[in-house]
Amino acid sequence: MKIRKHVCMAAVLMLGGCSSSRPMVAEREGVVRVRGSEARELLSRSRTSAQSEYASPARRAVLLDRANEMLIEATEATDPQMRAHAYEALVQEPELLDGVIERGLLDENYGVRSIAAMAVGKAKLEGHMDTLRILAADESPFVSTSAIYSLVTLGEDVDRTPLADALLQDRQPELRSHAAFLLGEIGDSSALPLLRDAARRTMPRSMSAQVRLSDLQLSEAMAKLGDEDQLEPLRAALFPAQPSDLEATALAVQILGELGDEASRGTLAQLAETKGPTGESMPPEILLTIAITMAKLGDLNGWYLADRFWESDRIVLRADSAAVYGWTARDEDLAKLELMLSDPVGVVRVAAASALVRRLKVSDV
Repeated sequence: MKIRKHVCMAAVLMLGGCSSSRPMVAEREGVVRVRGSEARELLSRSRTSAQSEYASPARRAVLLDRANEMLIEATEATDPQMRAHAYEALVQEPELLDGVIERGLLDENYGVRSIAAMAVGKAKLEGHMDTLRILAADESPFVSTSAIYSLVTLGEDVDRTPLADALLQDRQPELRSHAAFLLGEIGDSSALPLLRDAARRTMPRSMSAQVRLSDLQLSEAMAKLGDEDQLEPLRAALFPAQPSDLEATALAVQILGELGDEASRGTLAQLAETKGPTGESMPPEILLTIAITMAKLGDLNGWYLADRFWESDRIVLRADSAAVYGWTARDEDLAKLELMLSDPVGVVRVAAASALVRRLKVSDV
């Protein structure tokens, strides 16, 4: 699905800010994880017999069931990030999502409500119109616009004015990004003039780095609606001139993958091998993002990048590595994802479960 980790950039950014919960000690960056002998034995076995073990339909069915059960349980986790990512992942399993989505739509955290509201439209769930109409008037514009998106996607007659208002306001670049993303996903080319108007407007009260990210998402939305000239600023963002440009580079990499920009494949492959703006290696986050984008463009060989970071002490790198394994085709990567279902950090477990669902659902169709 296309509810992106960094985009719903708005929703992801707000998750940490609108919840009083703090991560457990084991969830903080830098915690060293030690795998037990059982885990090492499983990984060793997978290297020699993965092809036969994970090719078994029965084995794959058991693993898929375990991943789905973990995602369902995660919708009730205390950590709002886990809940949000679980609803995102369950879009791949509409029938399962249908059974738990109402609690997501009513979640106390507006980041989770926003993600859940989008998930209804993505999964084409027909039985939640009344709740969506209530959320279309939610106090959070992130939630209300997400609900409107799903109502439109499901063919309901609804006032789209809040989407335009969110796009044209000049105080919150994250909200503008969110609205642009939704308009691009709706796919109505009549929104192009509105998006161009938003792109011309300044946001004097916002930091330039935030505005640049928002500009890239405006370009993405316009490209989705047929303005191919918008690919150029996205491709240009692949070349960071200074360290502060790296976040924009990571977002541009993601967007080009979602747009299916085949012309960027060579540049992305080169980017994975080049140095950063001050001569250092590209950050692991960008390398892993490149691996996923290359997979979306047809190159499934990014596993070698995930192999470098899947046991990292950094939570985000383990989670991102799991996401990469969701796009590869090697059976031994299923063994690693199975191990990651036992990671001490919830968001990593959810990332691994989501990757397993993607791998097993796609390959077994």
